[in-house]
Amino acid sequence: MQPKLKAMLVFAFLFPPTLALAQHDAHHDSGVGDQPSPPAVAAAPQPCGPMTGMIKDTMGEHMSACLAPLPQASQAYMRAMMGMHMPMMEAMQAKDPDLAFVKGMIPHHQAAIDMARAVLQFGSDESAKTMAQQIIASQQSEIDRMREWLRRRGE
Repeated sequence: MQPKLKAMLVFAFLFPPTLALAQHDAHHDSGVGDQPSPPAVAAAPQPCGPMTGMIKDTMGEHMSACLAPLPQASQAYMRAMMGMHMPMMEAMQAKDPDLAFVKGMIPHHQAAIDMARAVLQFGSDESAKTMAQQIIASQQSEIDRMREWLRRRGE
């Protein structure tokens, strides 16, 4: 990975969450008179909601600039991976560990499908394309099973 791209990704993932945590720290002045900052839990139903939203916004702003110099296949792979992270992070916040696992695995498997489609579009090696087709079929089958499990649970 190019050093500039790596630095931008590290900054995008580490710096905004630090700011978000500082903004919700009860020991710092909220900037509104002498009122204490509201607890972070009251700000969102999920504790990491504000942080994941901030990361998503930051990544969206910088995505085009980061990806533009990369080959089309790399852009497709990175979009698949980046599109997976927010839904997975949101799913992992479920109180029920089984639900968190299943809801988190769906975007994970979808990213594998999206990456496999990219190699079908941009790749040239027939064995890689065969693997991609197998991954699409198997991962879609897993997604279908997980969605059925969620449906049976009323999710």
